[in-house]
Order: sequence, then structure tokens, then C-alpha cells
Amino acid sequence: MADFLYMGIKRKVFLGCIVLALILLISSSISMFEFRRMNNHVNELISDNTRSIEVSRELLAQAEEYNLRLMYLVVGEVGEEGIEVINDEEFVSYFSGVRETFVTKQDKTNADSVMYAFTAYMHVVREASDIWLISRDDIRKEWYFNRLHPVYIKLKAYIEKLTNDSQDALISNSQALQDNFYRSLMPGLISALLGFIMVLLFNYYLNHYLINPVLKISRGIKGYLSFNKSYDVKIESQDELAELNESVKDIIDINKSTKKQSG
Repeated sequence: MADFLYMGIKRKVFLGCIVLALILLISSSISMFEFRRMNNHVNELISDNTRSIEVSRELLAQAEEYNLRLMYLVVGEVGEEGIEVINDEEFVSYFSGVRETFVTKQDKTNADSVMYAFTAYMHVVREASDIWLISRDDIRKEWYFNRLHPVYIKLKAYIEKLTNDSQDALISNSQALQDNFYRSLMPGLISALLGFIMVLLFNYYLNHYLINPVLKISRGIKGYLSFNKSYDVKIESQDELAELNESVKDIIDINKSTKKQSG
């Protein structure tokens, strides 16, 4: 504080501006950093959710198509087409690598459930080769509806759960993105509030150390010139204004001495 009192007016004003600018800059930087960090994080989650939904929907479409082909074969003539359906490598490979496409813990858990159900489903599907050797339609239908279809329903339910959970997560993360947008505004509002406070403090500083001393000197000079009052203005700081005040006192003292000598 003592060093501040002995600073020049220009340095005081410059220092006040620097402090105000630094506070606003730091506050704004924190606000932008927080917004970008949260925005990138939530955008990644939304991207993962969207990809999970797309993959799970494709899984469901693949499973429905595959199961429908099996159902058509139940009532038809089974030959090479039936063998091709059972050994559909593209269908099997699509499910085999599905877990690696998911990122979040919940999606991976659901994907594991899908894979367990898929394994059970394919285990029953492999029975089709023997079932189709039987020429009786009633036995084929019984196998399909009592043996294969219940397993398929479980597989479908797990895939739908994967889709629904991913959709719920997408909605939640989208809401979080909106909430984070408003949360990111808080540092900006705080910085604006701090800036307002600093402006008030800076205004007080200018009034206390610059404007008020100048007004005191001005009133003291007017009092001496108009009413011949003694000039007793005191300046707290030790800067150019204090020097100016002392010079004014000296001039007034010289003026008084000159008047006495003339009188």
C-alpha cells in the first residue's frame, strides 16, 4: 500500500487497467475452456449413443431377416438353400464382432447379453439340418415354434433392450448437453459480475486518488481567491498531485508575502 501511494498517477491508472483486463481475460478463458471441455465430452457420448442405436437396429434387422428365411424353409422344400441359410457366414460374423462397436459400459453389458442370446439361438439353428431331413411339416413347425422361436424372441428382446437403452442414453446426454450449455454460461456471468465489481472499485480508486484531490485543490484555490481563505488542502497520496498541492501552497505563500510587502 505504501508503494502504491508513492506511484505516479499514470502508473496508478495503468496498473488499474491492467488488473481489470487480466481479471476479465482469466474469467473469459475459464468460461471458454469449461464450455469446450464439457461440449466435447458430451458430443462424444452422443456420437457413441448414435452409433450404438444404428448398430443395434441393424442387428435387429439382420436377425429378423435371418429368422424369416428360416421360417419360410419350415414349410417349403429344403435343399441347398437351407444349408446356405444355416451357414450364413455374413450373418454370424456381423454378430461376432458386435461388442467391439460399443463404447459405454452399459452398452457393452447389453451387447454381452445379446451375444449370449445369439449363441443360444445359433445353437438351436444348427439343429435345423437334422430337422429338415424329416419330411413331415408338422415336426418342422413344432421345432420352429416350440424350439427355435422362443430363443429368437429372447434374442430380439435383448437387441431391443440394447436399442432402447442407447436411445435413453442419447436423450439423457442431449439434455446434459443443453444443461452444460447453461452451466458454461455461469463462468461468463461470474466474469461479468467481477468485471462490474472491478469497474466500481476502479471508479472508487480514480475518485479517491485523482478526482477528489483535484477538486480539493480547485476548491482551495477558489476559496483563497474569492474569500481570501487560507489554503490548507492536504493530499494523502505522495504523487504528482501532492507535488502540485505543495506548489500551489508555495505560490499562495509567495503571493501573500508580495501583498504584505506591497501594503
